[in-house]
Amino acid sequence: MALFDAESEQIVLGSIIQSPDVFNDVSQIVYTDDFYFEPHRIIYKIIFDLFDHQKIPDAMMVISELKNQNLLEKTGNRSAIIQMAGLSSPIAAPTYASRVRELALRRRLLNEIKEIESSVLNPGTDLNDILSKTEKSIVSISDRHTTYNVRHIRDINAEFLQFLENLKLSKGGITGLATGFHKLDQMTSGFKGGQMIVLAARPGAGKTTLALNMAQYVAMKSQKPILFFSLEMTRLELLLRLVCADAFLESSKIQKGYINEKEMGKIISSVQRVQSADIYVDDSPDLTSWEFRQRCRRLSGQLKSYNKELGLVVVDYLQLMTDKSRGMESRQLEVASISRSLKIIAKELNVPVLAVSQMNRSIEQRGKDTRPQLSDLRESGAIEQDADMVMFIHREDMYNFDLPPEQAGQADIIIAKHRAGPTGSVKLAFLKEKNLFMDTETHEAESPSGDF
Repeated sequence: MALFDAESEQIVLGSIIQSPDVFNDVSQIVYTDDFYFEPHRIIYKIIFDLFDHQKIPDAMMVISELKNQNLLEKTGNRSAIIQMAGLSSPIAAPTYASRVRELALRRRLLNEIKEIESSVLNPGTDLNDILSKTEKSIVSISDRHTTYNVRHIRDINAEFLQFLENLKLSKGGITGLATGFHKLDQMTSGFKGGQMIVLAARPGAGKTTLALNMAQYVAMKSQKPILFFSLEMTRLELLLRLVCADAFLESSKIQKGYINEKEMGKIISSVQRVQSADIYVDDSPDLTSWEFRQRCRRLSGQLKSYNKELGLVVVDYLQLMTDKSRGMESRQLEVASISRSLKIIAKELNVPVLAVSQMNRSIEQRGKDTRPQLSDLRESGAIEQDADMVMFIHREDMYNFDLPPEQAGQADIIIAKHRAGPTGSVKLAFLKEKNLFMDTETHEAESPSGDF
C-alpha cells in the first residue's frame, strides 16, 4: 500500500484555489506537513499565509506569491498551478483532506515504529524510556486522528438538559460522588468526573486514613468500583485499615491479638463486607506515571465489559510516583509531569482522581500560624495549577498539646482551592486507633459496625 496520494493532495489544493470558502473546513483537517510531496507543501503554505494576511487566494495570486519568494520552479510552473486549480471538487474537499491526513499519520506511525524497533534492539536503552516514548508517540498520533472538536454552544443543549435533570434528582445538592462526610459533601457538592482532587497534610495527620475512608464509602455505600494506588503501604495493611474502620475496632488490639469472640465475629463480618465491594488495590512501591495511566485504562476497560464504571481513583501518595522520562531533569519537572498524568486520566476516563500529597516543612517554621496554605504543597506549583480542588487536613492537637479535651482529636478539613464552588473548612472527628474520620455529629453517637 502506497502511503501517499498525489491526486488527493492536488484536489485539496485545487479546491481551495477555485473555491476559497472550503479552506475553513480543510484547514481544520490537514496541516502543511501532512502533504507528502514538497511542491504541495509549499503551495499549501503559501495559501495559508495569504489567508493569514486576509487575502483571498486564486490561481494568479498563488503564482505571483510563489514568484516573489523564488519558489515557482520548485512547484512546477504557471501551467501546473492552473491545471491543479482545474481539479477542484469543493464539496468533496474535506473528504480528500481526511485522506491526506490519514496517509500522513500512517507514515508517521510507521516511522515511529521503526524508531521504537531500533530502541528495542539497543540493549543500552532503558525499557521504561522506550515505553514512555512509545505512549507519547501513540497518544500524539491519536490526538491528530480525532475529529474536529469545536462546537457551537447550541450543540450541547441535550447534554445540558440532562445535566439539569441530574441536578434536580440529586440528593441534598450532592451532584457528584459523595464521600460520606455530610458537611464536606455539601460544600463540594461531591467529587465530579474529570476532577483532580488533592488531599494534603503533614506526616501523621491522617491523610491516608481520610482518603481510604472516602474510597471505602464510595465502594461500599455508593457501590461504585474504586482503584487505590498505595505506594507506601501493602495491600494487607490497607485491608486491615478497611476492616478496622468498618468494624469500629482499634487496629492496635487486632495487631496484638487482643481479640475476644465477639470482636472476632465483627471482624469476620467486616471482612466479608469489604471483600464483596469493588475495591481494587495496587501496592507497587515504584509506580511510574506511565504504569499509572495504563493500569487505570485497563481496569476501566475491564469494568466496562461488565457494564460498570470506575467511580474513584486514589493515589497515595503523589510524590512517591516517578516519571522516567523526566527523572534526569529537575524534581519539580518530574512532579509536574506526574501531576499532569493524573489530570489527564481524570478527564480521559471521566473519573475523579484523589491524589494524596505531602506538604513541605515551611508550615512548622511559621510559629503559631500552623494552618496550611497552598504554597505549602510540596515540590511543585503544578500540583496547585492542575488540581480542581485542594483540601488540607489541619489538626491543632499536633502542634498545641494544651488543648481542652473536647478539642483534642478534631480535624479541620480546609478547602483552599475549589474551581467549581466555595472554599472554607469543616470539622471532622479523628479516631486514630480506629483508622477513621467521622462527622462530629456521628462521632457523638459512636457509630457501630456496618456504618459504611
